[in-house]
Amino acid sequence: MSTYDSYLDSSLESLKQFIQDMKSRPILFIGSGFSQRYINAPTWSGLLKQLIDENPKIDMPMQYFIQEHDGDYAKIASELVHYYRSFAWDHHSDEEQFPSFLFESTSKSIHLKYKIASILINLTERFDADSHELKDEIELIKKLNPQAIITTNYDKLLETLFPKYEAIIGQHVIRQKKSTDIGHILKIHGSVDDCNSIVIEQQDYDYFFKKQIYLIAKLFTYFMEHPIIFIGYSLSDENIKSILYNVKQIIDAETEPLIENMWFIDWSREPINSDTIPPDEKSIPVGNGESVRVNYIKLNRYDKLYEALYQDSVDIELLKQIEETVYNVVKSDTITNLEVDIASLRYLTDRESFFSTITTASADGEVAATRTLVTFADIQDPNQLAAQFTLSASELSKRVYDDPSSHWYYAYDLIKDVSIQTGVNLRTSNNIYHVNMNGISRFSINMVQLLKKVKDMEPYTITINNREIHYPPLI
Repeated sequence: MSTYDSYLDSSLESLKQFIQDMKSRPILFIGSGFSQRYINAPTWSGLLKQLIDENPKIDMPMQYFIQEHDGDYAKIASELVHYYRSFAWDHHSDEEQFPSFLFESTSKSIHLKYKIASILINLTERFDADSHELKDEIELIKKLNPQAIITTNYDKLLETLFPKYEAIIGQHVIRQKKSTDIGHILKIHGSVDDCNSIVIEQQDYDYFFKKQIYLIAKLFTYFMEHPIIFIGYSLSDENIKSILYNVKQIIDAETEPLIENMWFIDWSREPINSDTIPPDEKSIPVGNGESVRVNYIKLNRYDKLYEALYQDSVDIELLKQIEETVYNVVKSDTITNLEVDIASLRYLTDRESFFSTITTASADGEVAATRTLVTFADIQDPNQLAAQFTLSASELSKRVYDDPSSHWYYAYDLIKDVSIQTGVNLRTSNNIYHVNMNGISRFSINMVQLLKKVKDMEPYTITINNREIHYPPLI
């Protein structure tokens, strides 16, 4: 084994052990190098050159604009906005090239951004994992189950590779509460799905940097509690520098800290000399004379990295559902004095412990694959996990009547009917239909199913205190 191979194996083992010790899923922070590798996406300069070459109203070559704007790509893009707006309006009747919605937008940059989206959509549509020359790497990527993926890329390659992850675009990352839940792709620089969200010109970057401190604050738990793996960036990337600068202001503005949970993956286009021993950490200047240190791995291929990041995991779709619907009973002496908090299941990776914790076998001896989620009916000890009661009274009524305008009191009238018919007021106790959480009633799907039968005047059975009550009574 060469000196470099020993270095790489040791570095990746350290990363793998760190993830295990941290007992959390990694966050993948994906840059343009990732799309360049797998769909042949252009670099920023390459994209600008293509935009210049494909607009007949632009006579000057790329180098002219580089000279004109001192190599500032955002300022070059700002100038191209005017060329593309003019070109689009000259051809506003050509809907195949410029759809009519572009001319209804108030944004002057929409035509340029639509062209960028078109270029990247075309590249993604040509992507074929099965015939790709890096097929083995791609198969390893698709097996990963990160907590989330953050990206500055506009294309939809990540959505293709991680179809169970939901994309959240642009400023919605800050605004939406669910953006810090498991199983999301956070597209902080916009997406081809919403071309107006694309961050490309100077005005876009000015606005993004103005709001970035709010983004870092929103994602602060990610940056502190998960391993962060930067893939597809260069050490000089201004996006990374800006993000790390804001992180530094939050954690330690006076020194050059080592951010122990951040790993920068530096890809070398050329094979790495077998006698090379790259450093295990790097100092990254982040602006204003400040810098931070992060863990560092230099490599020429990604297969070993993806293998190190792999975690045998419960299906991510199931975890997303469980995180939304399962509560952890943290303080309780009896089921009637129940106080609950959301159970954090986002770090679970071991299948057996997962299923044994929150499921019961459907029948004696059946395997875990046939197990079912624990409900209140299964719980003998109130300190076990209990199923989440997700519905408010209004939401309950909407479900029962299949009407988004249905009011809460319609559902309460049906619950009153149950009380009159059976002598049991389901709202006065915690049961499989209802739970009182800090004075607030929440209802389960069991209640929806019951009240639908009551509404339709069908026979029904309620289960309360381990006994069944039928209506009409059985003869």
